[in-house]
Amino acid sequence: MSEPDKTPGDPELRTRLESLSAALRQTGKAEEAKAEAENRDKVLAGAMSSGFRAATDLIGGVIAGGLIGYLGDRWLGTSPFLLIAFLAIGTIAGFRSVYRLGARPTSGRAQDAPKD
Repeated sequence: MSEPDKTPGDPELRTRLESLSAALRQTGKAEEAKAEAENRDKVLAGAMSSGFRAATDLIGGVIAGGLIGYLGDRWLGTSPFLLIAFLAIGTIAGFRSVYRLGARPTSGRAQDAPKD
């Protein structure tokens, strides 16, 4: 077999190749850092979303229970009894919703899902 021709431009090509490789490594490191920063932002956004959902579920349950109890008391004329009862039921429903939200698996794997 014959050896490849060594032209005078071979060392020049090697230096260009080495500089290109260094530039690609730098670009790769910059992209990795950017992806890591975006991942942190997504995790924070997911945590904030879960927190706001838990708060609205709890407040919504209490308000819905109170409203149903108040309207039931006005309709039937039973002063505070239905309001207290449905306020308690709404609070329990809100806490149950928050508990179920907190008990969800965070890994996203199907085998970790709770069995209802």
